[in-house]
Amino acid sequence: MTTITKRIIVGAVSFIVIFILAMTWFYPYSIFSLHKTYNYQPDPVMVDGYLKDVKEFKETFAKDLEEMESERPVDLTVERTQYVLPLFEQDWLISKDKLKMGKEDLDYMLSEVKSIRDTLLSMVEQGDYSKEQRGYLVLSIESLLSLEESIVDFQSSSFGSRKTLRIQFHNLHVAFMNNFMMFTTFYEVSQNEERAS
Repeated sequence: MTTITKRIIVGAVSFIVIFILAMTWFYPYSIFSLHKTYNYQPDPVMVDGYLKDVKEFKETFAKDLEEMESERPVDLTVERTQYVLPLFEQDWLISKDKLKMGKEDLDYMLSEVKSIRDTLLSMVEQGDYSKEQRGYLVLSIESLLSLEESIVDFQSSSFGSRKTLRIQFHNLHVAFMNNFMMFTTFYEVSQNEERAS
């Protein structure tokens, strides 16, 4: 092998390595990326506000759950809420630390959102809700459908730059928070009417 041939091979290999490293850095989810992960740093102020809302809701819910366990018939809203709540307590939503987010994390998010959407749909079918309660429940389901679409769009954008991924994760974070607010609004309306009756 001549010196020129060696130089050409070394140059080509070097170019490929540099290209892959650059793609991994600038486009973490691209097909050329080695790790397909992105370090997401949430806004700590936003997380603080969200944690406060989650904590307040959980305190109210814990009391309702305790009361429900001694009642008959079972309150469908309270009973199903214990399965809905973990969707909004995922580590990446409640942590202020930088977290590695991979494609599999998006897959998990999507499957969880679909599962909760099915839970809420079953509540529409089985629950004896007033028109107002049903309206809020339907809005919560529609909000989850919108969240599903956002996650699917995110999954299909494999050539998003680091800046784009930061914006997309932030938007997803906000969408989860909005969905939490939609669900808790339905829950509060449902429980207020229950207490008034």
